[in-house]
Amino acid sequence: MKREGSVLDLDADARATLWRRVTELLEQHAGPLSADRDAPLVPRRSNDAIAAEVAELDLETPRPPLAVLDEVVRALEDGVVHTDHPRYFGLFNSAPAALTIVADAIVSGYNAQLATRGHAPWPVAIEDRLIAEIGARFGWSPSDCRGAFTTGGGEANTTALACALVATFPEFAERGARALPGEPRVYVSTEGHATVHRAARLAGIGDAAVRVVSSDAAQRMKATALREAIADDRRKGALPFLVVATAGTTSSGGIDPLNEIATIAERERCWFHVDAAWGGLAALVPELRSAIAGVERADSITFDAHKVMSAPIGTGTFLTRRDGVLERVFGANTGYMPRDGSSDPYARSIQWSRRFLGLRLLLPLATLGWDGYASSLRRQVALAERLRERLRARRWRIVNDTPLPIVCFVDALEGSGGRDGRFLDAVARATIASAGGWISVPRFASGARALRACVNNHRTEESDVDRLVDALDTARAELSPRA
Repeated sequence: MKREGSVLDLDADARATLWRRVTELLEQHAGPLSADRDAPLVPRRSNDAIAAEVAELDLETPRPPLAVLDEVVRALEDGVVHTDHPRYFGLFNSAPAALTIVADAIVSGYNAQLATRGHAPWPVAIEDRLIAEIGARFGWSPSDCRGAFTTGGGEANTTALACALVATFPEFAERGARALPGEPRVYVSTEGHATVHRAARLAGIGDAAVRVVSSDAAQRMKATALREAIADDRRKGALPFLVVATAGTTSSGGIDPLNEIATIAERERCWFHVDAAWGGLAALVPELRSAIAGVERADSITFDAHKVMSAPIGTGTFLTRRDGVLERVFGANTGYMPRDGSSDPYARSIQWSRRFLGLRLLLPLATLGWDGYASSLRRQVALAERLRERLRARRWRIVNDTPLPIVCFVDALEGSGGRDGRFLDAVARATIASAGGWISVPRFASGARALRACVNNHRTEESDVDRLVDALDTARAELSPRA
C-alpha cells in the first residue's frame, strides 16, 4: 500500500533541485567572486510601491516552489537595504560568513529545542562552552561565566536590568516594584543605548528611573557627573542600583572610562553592566584590549556576535559572573518542565523555546579559531584608519575619537553645513544614491551632527573605502554653497 506523504513535504528530487537553486541564488547574491559591487545598496522603488505589490500577492493559488523562490529572491534584491554589501558603512550589521549561513540551514533542519538540557544535551553544552569562551575574551575565568544566547543587545540589556533589580532587591522577583522602599535609579550616559530606557519600562520602574549622565566631547560618560548624580539621588532618598557603561556607542564608537565607572559602582554597591554589543570587538583583538580595560570588573556584559563575528542578525549574548542570579530572575516551577531546571536554558533567559544559535559561532570558530576572527577584525580596523587618512587628505575633519572602526566627520570648511545639518543629510543621500556607500548622519547628545561610516563587513576592501571617499567628494562639490 502506497504511503501518503504530507502536503508540506517535497520528494527527494524536488528537494535536491530546490537546494541547488538556493545555492545558486545565494552565490549570485553574496559569493566573494561573483558579488556585483556596482549593485544598488537601497531599494529602487518607493515603500508605497512595494507595499502595493505585496498587497496584491496571490496566497490562494498554488505555484511551483522554484517559481516562488525566484520571485522572493528578486523581491529581496530590490526590497531591502543591502547591509551585507561591501560598501554598507552604516549601522552595526555585518555580512554573515558563509559557515554561519550553513549553520542556520542545519539548525532549521534539525529544529532542536534548547529549552531543556534533556531535549538537546549537545547543543546546550556547546552554547555553555561558547558563553564561557566569550567571557574569557573579556577577562573572566571560564568557570565563573554564566549567560545565554539572546536575540540581540535589547534582550541582553533588559536581562541585565532584571538581574540587577533581583540581586539588589531580593523581594523584587515576587513583589515587583511594590517591594522597593524608594525610587530606583539606573545610570547611563547621554550616548548610551535607548534599550536601557525600554528595559526600565518593561521592568515596571519606568523611564523616570533612568538618570542620564552627561558625556564629554568624545561622547564618553563623565565619571565625575556619575558620582555627583548618585550622590544627589541618595540625598533625595532614591535607590541607585545599576550603572550601565557603554563600550562602543552607536553614534561614534565612544568608550566610557570603564575602570573609573567600575570603581564608583563598587563603592556605591551598584550592579555594573557594560554594553559592549559592538565595541566588544576590542576583546577579540589583542592590541585593542587595553581600550576596554576595566570590562573584566563588570557584573554583566552585552555582546552581539551578529555585530562583531559576522553572524546572522539575532545572535547576541548576555554574560554574567554572578552565579545563580539568572535562575532567580527566570526560574519557574511547572508541571510540564523538569523539577530541577536550574541548569536548563529556559531558567536562564527571557526566551523559553530556544533556537540553537550557538552553531552560528561554532562552525567558523572550529575552522578559524579566535585568531582567525582577530585577523578579520584587525583588517576592518586598518580599513577605518585608511578611511580617516583619505578623508583628512580631502579636507574632511574627523570629529570622533575611538580605536574602533567607526569614523565620524564633517566638511573641514563648512563644519556641520548649517545648524540643522541639511547639508550633511544631502551629502549622505547623494553618496548612497551613487552607490558610493551607505552612510548615516547621527545627532550627538550635544546637538552636533556628523557623517558616520562604520567598517563592519569582512568583505570590504581598500577599493570600497576609496570609492566612498570619491563619492563623498563628488557629493560635496555638487552640493556645497562654495561651488
